[in-house]
Amino acid sequence: MTDQEFNAKMNYFYGVKEALGYDTVWSMYEFDSVDQNILKEGVKRVCYTFYAAEMIEVSAIAVNGTVRELWRAAESCFQQAKAHGDWHCYIEDLEMREDGSFELVMGS
Repeated sequence: MTDQEFNAKMNYFYGVKEALGYDTVWSMYEFDSVDQNILKEGVKRVCYTFYAAEMIEVSAIAVNGTVRELWRAAESCFQQAKAHGDWHCYIEDLEMREDGSFELVMGS
């Protein structure tokens, strides 16, 4: 990906973030649109595990595999984690777990 392509995607996703009023930043620039379906159809459980004096896991449900819906679930996980003091707002990856849910990888 060229610098120009990277900047265009970063600006696109930043504009979507602002339009949706999200605190999280979508940082997976291999995708082109919030309407892009990146996972097979069906409900997806998105989980986020973080440390706040103890290990805590929060989760949300994405009703399909589009970037938009996965981002909405990630934003919900972030807001739940933020209530415990977590500050990682960059969505860097979604890793499939053995149980079929997706672990959210967040950065700062």
